[in-house]
This record gives sequence, structure tokens and C-alpha cells, in this order.
Amino acid sequence: MDIKMNKSVFLGVGAACLALLAMGVFALVQQYSFIEGITNITSYVPWGLYISLFLFFEAVGAGALLLAALGKPATFSRLKLAVVGVVCSACAGLAILPDLGRPLGMWRLFLAPNMASPLLLDVWLLSATLVFGVLLIVGLRFAKPGLAKVASIGAGVFSVLLVLGTAIMFCSIPGKLGWESPAEIAISLVQMAVAGCAIALLLGAVTGAARNVIVKLAGALLIANAAVMLGEGMLLVYRNDFVLRTFEAVMFGSYAWIFWTHVVAGIVVPAALLLLDKGVTVAAGLALAGVLLSKFVYVVRGSIYPTYGEISEGLFIPFLQPSTGPQMVNVYVPSVSEFMVAGAVVGLAVLLVLVAFNSKLVPADDASEQA
Repeated sequence: MDIKMNKSVFLGVGAACLALLAMGVFALVQQYSFIEGITNITSYVPWGLYISLFLFFEAVGAGALLLAALGKPATFSRLKLAVVGVVCSACAGLAILPDLGRPLGMWRLFLAPNMASPLLLDVWLLSATLVFGVLLIVGLRFAKPGLAKVASIGAGVFSVLLVLGTAIMFCSIPGKLGWESPAEIAISLVQMAVAGCAIALLLGAVTGAARNVIVKLAGALLIANAAVMLGEGMLLVYRNDFVLRTFEAVMFGSYAWIFWTHVVAGIVVPAALLLLDKGVTVAAGLALAGVLLSKFVYVVRGSIYPTYGEISEGLFIPFLQPSTGPQMVNVYVPSVSEFMVAGAVVGLAVLLVLVAFNSKLVPADDASEQA
């Protein structure tokens, strides 16, 4: 499928994306001005929508680049996948910037790095993924087989390492109960593959027998995602530790409606459609939405619950709600400002992909795919 638009549609979509960007910049300026209440990020809820969006774009970008690196030119539109992979990986980096403080502070990660910080590894892996992704685009677009081959190896390796490194980093953060489950490492890798397959199907970037393989693979990966989650949940029957209790909390607490929407609409329904080869485009879209909801649930699972120290010391936290079930902090709902910034990142991703696909960078006949 060629995402080529007539001029009026392209200008309309572009204008909408620019409007989202303008609103996001306005909201971000307010945030950097430290206006009280502009976000719902607090000392009790240190991470929220921005980190969720980072994890989502990282999964989509890494998944698309992995398929672009592994796909065969005869059946895969590798250039399209590489473009989407680079754009989404770059937007993952942009999504996390509001959590790093002042915009210029990001350069400290390169000019004055803290070697003990787990974030540093993520920054380097993301940078390497982007570099090899761009080289892959150049190699494919300008028919340079040698460059394309080297870039494919680099993009494939670093896209997997990026997601793996991020998952390990989250699981190793001291005292964050909901992020300490090793099952989340497997889920992150599976969701990366799901996102890549979904993007390939939405773009029509696979043809012939390869399309059928990707459809079945995506369905099988969704089942694998559900199986790992089921295994983690079943441990609750045999164990009673804090880590698994946070999983119980998102299943049956204030976030239950998001969790079960993700399970039903983001896993069960698309898996059934894909395995039956019915409504593949709808299924791919639902699977992507499911990945986004899953990332949000995962972030709040780890970031809004009291730490081991707070529990052991019996500290009073005013936002804790008394309940007979899992102990929870008040529900985190992103502010309008947070949604505006998130919308700007999404709008930028859409705009960049549309510009690339409607320019000479991605030829309509995919002639560069012969590289």
C-alpha cells in the first residue's frame, strides 16, 4: 500500500499535525515555566504518560526496524519499515524529554555522562539504533547493497538490545515494586515483535506468502503475550510478595478497566482476527492500541505504589486509599497539558512519516527495494 495523498488531503492532515505541535509546544513551555498543577506528575507519581509514550514508540520503532533488517526485498517493503522505525525511535526520545527537566539538560547525557546511571545505556542504545536505521534508509534508497547489509545487521541487533536494555533497566530500579517482575522483560520483547508485525500489516509492507506468515506470527505473538501475563498472574496463587501484589492491583483496582480493555480489545480480539485472517487491518490497529495501553498500565504499576522503604517504615502517605483489596494510590489521570504534549509527539510522528512517504524518499514503485 502506498500512502500517497492528493494535495488537499495531505495539506489537511499536515495542518492538523502542525496544530497538535503548536498546542504541545505551548503546553511544554508552561511545564518548563513550572506552573503549579500543569501536570499531574507528583512526588508520589513521578512517571506517567510521557514514559508510557516513550515505551510505546520504542516498541514500534524497534519492531519496524527489526523487520526492515530481516525482511527480504522480494516480499518486504523494507524502506517503508525503516522510515517508520527511525521516525518512531526518534519520537521515543522526544517523548521522554519532558521528564529530563530543561531541554538543554539532555546534552549532559552526552557531554557529562554519569557512568553509573542505567539511563545512560538506554541513551546510547537508542542513539546507535537511530544511526544504523538512518544508514539502512540510505542503503536501501540509493541501492547500496554493502551499506544496506551492514546497516541491517546493526539496526537488527541494536533494536533488540534497545528494548531489552530498557526492560532490564526498569526491572533493576531499586524499590519500584511493580517493575521488578522479570516477566516484563519477556513481555517487552514480545510486544516489540507484535508492534513491528502490526506496522508491516498496516503499511501493506509485506506481500505474497510473507503476508500470511506475518499475520499468523502476529497472532501467535499475541497469544504468547497473554500466556506470559497469565503465568505471572498465576504466581499470585503461590506467592504473596509486593511485586506480584502490584500486578493484582492493576488487574482489580482503579486501573482494572484499562487493564482488561487492553487484554480483551488489544490481545484477545486481534489474536482471533489474525489467526482467522479476518479484518487484518483492524486487528493490527487494535494490537498497536493494546501495546500502548499495556505500556501505560506497566508504568503506573511501578510508579505510583509505595516503595519497600515506605512500607517497612510505616510512613503515612495521604494519597493512599483504605481498601480491603490491593493497597493503591489515588488514580493518576494525565492532565490536559500532558495530553497536549503527547499529542504533539504523535502529530510529529505522523507528519514525518507522511512527508517521507509522499516525497522522493520513498518511491511509489519501491524501486529501491531491489538493493
